[in-house]
Amino acid sequence: MATSAALTLLPGVALAEEKSDVVIIGAGLSGLNAANLLVEQGFKVIVLDANNVVGGRVRTHHTANGPIDVGASQIGRSYARVIDACWRYGLKLIPEDRDLLKFGAHYQNHWIDNATWASHPLNRCEGEERSIPPLMMGSRLAGKYNPLKNIDDWLDPKFSEYDVSLRTLLRQKGHSAQAIELAALSAPGIGIDETSVLRMWQEETRGALDRKFGTDVKTDAHKDHPFGEAHTRDIVNGLTSTSNIEGGCHLLPLAMARPLGDAVRVNKKVVHIELSSSAGAVTCADGSRYRGRFIISAVPFTVLRKVKISGPPGPSVAQAIATMPYANTARLYLTVDPFWLEDGLPPSFSTDGPLGMFWAIDNHKGTGPHRAMIVLVSAVAREITKRGTEQAVPFLLSELARLRPASAGKVRVNTYMDWGADPLQLGCGFSLAPGQVNSFARTMLEPWEVMHFAGEHTRRSDFGMESAMESGERAALEIMARAA
Repeated sequence: MATSAALTLLPGVALAEEKSDVVIIGAGLSGLNAANLLVEQGFKVIVLDANNVVGGRVRTHHTANGPIDVGASQIGRSYARVIDACWRYGLKLIPEDRDLLKFGAHYQNHWIDNATWASHPLNRCEGEERSIPPLMMGSRLAGKYNPLKNIDDWLDPKFSEYDVSLRTLLRQKGHSAQAIELAALSAPGIGIDETSVLRMWQEETRGALDRKFGTDVKTDAHKDHPFGEAHTRDIVNGLTSTSNIEGGCHLLPLAMARPLGDAVRVNKKVVHIELSSSAGAVTCADGSRYRGRFIISAVPFTVLRKVKISGPPGPSVAQAIATMPYANTARLYLTVDPFWLEDGLPPSFSTDGPLGMFWAIDNHKGTGPHRAMIVLVSAVAREITKRGTEQAVPFLLSELARLRPASAGKVRVNTYMDWGADPLQLGCGFSLAPGQVNSFARTMLEPWEVMHFAGEHTRRSDFGMESAMESGERAALEIMARAA
């Protein structure tokens, strides 16, 4: 008997199959939202997650300087599902405090003042390009040609000609070689060659809606730094433009998992999914098996493609699973003394080197410790992932000290997160390569036999945390309709 019991704990040993109505793979916001909605309608669900805790990319690190959200954190005013869930579970929304101090740029070994860039000797751009700060070129030019008016226009075939890279678009529009070179340093998404312009415009169009939601306040379209992070403190319906959850945003998935009880199973890495027209079976690395009338996959396609899927050939989603890329970000969270008061250079800055961006966050006092982040995206994020965490952190600190000697001795590390190095995520967000909107994005949410799909990477009209919640709701409704 002892030998028999021990065998059940060995990886790869088949265990008794557990049955439910729906097996959900992934206990992030999308999987948990789908599970709760299905349970409310009387379905029996089992939620499996390979991690030892729920949450997916909603993750909070607890540091000596308090909780730090290293994943999803920004809750916009238009995030109806997220806000409703916070109120329902008694979580307090607080205004985001991430006002970035003035930006500059370090480009070709020179410090650039954005205000004087137009006349700088290094500026070889042409016409109106000359007035665009170097590290704003990508986002500014991508936005200039955005024809989308509605948040789902990016899926409309009438815009199919724009399913190209930003480099291709800028060449078609006759931009100078240097403007394209600079755009490559700050292209939205994965990069100037790796991301469809339609995917860039989807984010921009949805972001514009969120910024003006419920208010007539106009946002500054000419901010001096890329990649968002703009925040207005005007109160509309009790909320500023961006909110966080007091105590850390990871409290939300923890609260969503609580009503599900032991239906949520952690440390369950799925290795095999078997599909038919009437049911599906899921096998985990520990040998446990779960059978359901339906399955919801709520994990990134970069992770799902490592899972063996057996059954009839899949629809277009099979191509998406096999090829759809995932964006990444790596961030080093710091507390710093304001060394910019000593060297007189911009507190925040972007670079054309391996440091990426340094964000100095206003402490609203001027002096004393400030929060700060080293932020790496696109190609620089891919390169830092290759170094591994143990080498990445000292490398970034040394690079900061090289560019800003005044920072020596004034920087303290709080925590570090590289989503590309997380084997259960392999990136931080949805993306599509040039040509993929036309080839499969419009139809990739069609079920594969009894398997439905959810997650931020399946977004249609929303983005961020709201798109995760919406996708879980959509998958749950699809299953309710099929089961009726």
